Amino acid sequence: MKKYHGIRLARIAVAVAVAAVLTACVAIGARCWFTRMQLLPAVMAGGALWLLLWLVATLVLGRIYCSTACPMGSLMDAVARLRMAMEKRRRPYRYAPASMQVRYLTVVLTAVCMAVGFSLVPSLLDPYSAYARIIATLRSLVALPAGRAAGVAVLSAVVAASSLAVVAAVAWRRGRTLCNTLCPVGGALGLLSRVALYHTEVNRPLCTGCLRCVDACKGLCINPADMSVDPSRCVVCFDCMDACPTGAITYRRTRHRIVDPLMQPAKPAGTAAMDAPADTPMRLDRRKFLALGVVAAAAAAGSRGSGSTPKAWDPAPMVPLNYPLPPGVNSRHSYMRRCTACGACTAACPTGVLRPSMRQLGVQHAMQPVMDYGAVACLTDCNACTRVCPSGALVPLTLAEKRRFVIGRVRIRLQNCISYGRGRHCGRCARVCPVRAIEMTQFSDGRLGPMARMDACTGCGLCVKACPSQPFKALVVEGME
Repeated sequence: MKKYHGIRLARIAVAVAVAAVLTACVAIGARCWFTRMQLLPAVMAGGALWLLLWLVATLVLGRIYCSTACPMGSLMDAVARLRMAMEKRRRPYRYAPASMQVRYLTVVLTAVCMAVGFSLVPSLLDPYSAYARIIATLRSLVALPAGRAAGVAVLSAVVAASSLAVVAAVAWRRGRTLCNTLCPVGGALGLLSRVALYHTEVNRPLCTGCLRCVDACKGLCINPADMSVDPSRCVVCFDCMDACPTGAITYRRTRHRIVDPLMQPAKPAGTAAMDAPADTPMRLDRRKFLALGVVAAAAAAGSRGSGSTPKAWDPAPMVPLNYPLPPGVNSRHSYMRRCTACGACTAACPTGVLRPSMRQLGVQHAMQPVMDYGAVACLTDCNACTRVCPSGALVPLTLAEKRRFVIGRVRIRLQNCISYGRGRHCGRCARVCPVRAIEMTQFSDGRLGPMARMDACTGCGLCVKACPSQPFKALVVEGME
């Protein structure tokens, strides 16, 4: 029908525009409210306005989110269109029964993992996070700015490439099957769309049984046996209505009556508090810090007249006790629960100091970004990562707030320092420190070495970058607990 043809084109235009804006925002690291309207990041950030908007939209229109606002859905549609363009003979879709067990198991598993803080599963299954991770990885590989000393974490690159391959392969042959099986957002919205005010309905007296609607349905949700439409899987794309030659399929304000009691809508479960209060103060785990910082403490004691001084040259690798997290983190607990590992902050970072973690935060938080100092540091006058986070894991900081924000504290191993251990005058760490937190001090044995003022250090990592000690640097930045 001409009416639905125009609506379908308008829906496609909106979906393409949203996907293009989201792609551009992630690629260039720009702040964009389109990222904050994505469902799982909105849940993590406590975005009540967006959650209410999508709740009302789904209860009235069905799964309109999946066909207009989800960039992964737009990617699937693009792959399906590419298949149609490349095939000489169009291969139609076929109806498939709903995989109810897999679908709701995915929703429950995601909800449980979010509740207990196991962020790996939600970050892998959330469509926006997976899409943003793909774009961020491509951006890091293809569009590195001149002079950026960044690489791509192997795990994140492998996950992004695997996600793209799986999505493209399934969409090529089975349309939106992933939306209706493994996507927790699609599964949750499917529960609500069962009672949506508007539904896709087939007027059987007008239906001629040509099955063009079944061939065009990328949700595989039109049953040719009785010409019924599964509202929980319909993504409201209007493809079937545009394909129907008699106008038998309409989008009506009628409620689809469901006979099977297993298909009745479930009551939404209560939602537990997602996080600790936003104003939870950050603190440094002093016991861990001091336990592995005995050498630095001994050096400080030596400067006050104690006779114990460390061995002059005994290099050993420096590994953080707690890996530093990006600026804008309220608390470590808050960050690990909210972050969906979408990669928006790593794509926005101009120096590449933000890297997707592998084992630094544990398997349950793999791919969540951490600060990887060494060849690069965090710019003092940069707050890009805090401006693009859609889930609330990073609080937006002004440049003035960023300059004062404490990312971590430096820890020094004098045995690695070429000034202290080899008697060569260096002092680079003290010269580059923007807050003068490091001073070159003469110890009781007459040797010269760096000493840090913990109350002044912000953990920018410039001292670590500047340190020329080989084979191991003499400084490391400890993250806040």
